[in-house]
Amino acid sequence: MQYGPDPNAIYPNEAIKSICYIKNVVTRPNIIVGDYTYYDDINGAEKFEERVTHHYEFGRLTP
Repeated sequence: MQYGPDPNAIYPNEAIKSICYIKNVVTRPNIIVGDYTYYDDINGAEKFEERVTHHYEFGRLTP
């Protein structure tokens, strides 16, 4: 039995399209997100990658 929203779905709640799990819409390999990381945007939460303004090309901050 599963409790809570499905982490493999784009929208945790199909009735609220302004919130999405970004792991399921991100295609760039340099953007790493967790299973339940979400983004809220009334203009299209699934367009998260278009709104990334800073991404520095260096290693991770933690070892």
